[in-house]
Amino acid sequence: MQELFGLRLFSVCGLLMAVSLACPGQSAARQKQQVYNLEVPRAASPGEMLVARVTAGPLKAHQRVIVRVRNGEIAGTVSPFGAQARQGSAVYTIPLPGHAVKDGVVRLLVEVEEKNAPTRAPTRDEVREITLAYIPATKSGDKQ
Repeated sequence: MQELFGLRLFSVCGLLMAVSLACPGQSAARQKQQVYNLEVPRAASPGEMLVARVTAGPLKAHQRVIVRVRNGEIAGTVSPFGAQARQGSAVYTIPLPGHAVKDGVVRLLVEVEEKNAPTRAPTRDEVREITLAYIPATKSGDKQ
């Protein structure tokens, strides 16, 4: 009876180890993302919206940078378009949802997806800088 119990315990432990390897934890997820904690310079005024300005270096075809807010929701993506887009750096504006700000800080999780490759954190050349800015905005349906 003890042998049967020991064998079942061994099988359960092996199964748990296999599941833990197949489902990497938070530390593995962080290796796939670069975290940016950006202080909000001030509260938005009426008619303004907070955006992330992503300065990206040259990106390969079939490569994109994904920008997520702290809860994992995708705020936007950066991807090359046309041959000239891959030549130099460019600034991309990504609107941020209101819930992206918590305690005066915006946390952005940034990762790179590339065809036939695992998701990974961007290199310093791929994402050179991310800053916050305000742009004029009106809500959909507002009369001007």
